[in-house]
Amino acid sequence: MKNQWTSKLTGMVQVKVIGLGPERFLNECMRKGIPLKDVKKSGTNSIIFSIELKDYKRIKNIPRKKEYKVYFIGRRGLPFEVRRAWKYFGFVLGIVGFLVVLFLLSNMVWRVDIKGASPEIEYKLRKDLSAIGVKPGASQFSLPKMEKIQKKLQDENPSLTWVGVQLKGTTFHFEVVEKHLPKKEEALRPRHIVASEEAVITSMFVEKGKPLVTKNDFVKKGQILVSGIIGTEEHPILVPAVGKIMGEVWREEIISVPLDTPFTVLTGERKTRYYIGTKDSKIKFWGFDKNKYKSFEDESSSYQFKFLKWKLPIYFTKKTILESENYVRTYSKEQASELGKQIGIKDLMKKLSPDAKILQEKVLHESIDNGKVNLRMYYKVLEDITKTKTIVQGD
Repeated sequence: MKNQWTSKLTGMVQVKVIGLGPERFLNECMRKGIPLKDVKKSGTNSIIFSIELKDYKRIKNIPRKKEYKVYFIGRRGLPFEVRRAWKYFGFVLGIVGFLVVLFLLSNMVWRVDIKGASPEIEYKLRKDLSAIGVKPGASQFSLPKMEKIQKKLQDENPSLTWVGVQLKGTTFHFEVVEKHLPKKEEALRPRHIVASEEAVITSMFVEKGKPLVTKNDFVKKGQILVSGIIGTEEHPILVPAVGKIMGEVWREEIISVPLDTPFTVLTGERKTRYYIGTKDSKIKFWGFDKNKYKSFEDESSSYQFKFLKWKLPIYFTKKTILESENYVRTYSKEQASELGKQIGIKDLMKKLSPDAKILQEKVLHESIDNGKVNLRMYYKVLEDITKTKTIVQGD
């Protein structure tokens, strides 16, 4: 006989035989090979027993005697429970559907608020946000990360000093700080203009103060170029010297360029994996093909599910595997030297003011050591050499 739990899965029917000699019906069942369970008497002329659901048709085909009657009084087991549950299928389906729709609506964008922006800037921001998908009705799964949204807005709107991005429930909140005209400068203290570097002066424009040098003069670092003391020796007047003085300055740079330079490029081939789970444990549900890339880079982004205003401890993660190839670029000595010159100019320009110009460059020394070309470069630069020095008592 099967175990009781197996019988519950297949289903059981309870039978009651009432009349004279009900035992004869049990004997017929035994002769037909129908197993009986839980056989017991419920009275003088009454017997109750159970059979499996699959034997229901066989027991109905057994001829009945007039002395007794057979009744089917009970049903139990999984098949009957499923049939009962089917009556409420529509109701259950409605609840599940409601929860699914509510879940989807909780993970969409329904409002975009922008504070601190003028009407013109707000219109521009909404247009930029719509272009990247941040608009009412958009799914939060498909939106870029907040850091990317913030960077995108600031890059495309130079008139903004700062943009704050925050997602609360289904609403995006943007707080904007616009650039304003600089405040009026405070009154300057009396000062000199001195040389910031050794240089040969090429041009001078003095707005206030007393010039102490002229064009083509060689000046040393710290030398006073424009004095903030005017008037006579008997009646000196202290003023903040103001002016711009350009001069030719000499600079040296040391550059090293390896002859063999490894680098990595992306081929454009990619594979995408999707995961769902907690922050520490995730289960892959899409993208089961094996990664056959010999060299690759990967990037991933995660989204935390929400239900109404609550954040759920469940994350949707997208992982992209990008195929890459490694190469080694080999330069000749001449190519490495030329590249070194370009690198030297770029590095030097980072140190100079925007209005500075490189007038001349020259290789002072060139050598090859440990697979690298080493250059010692000389540059003649035209730049602003003005620096201020406050006038103190006793000057």
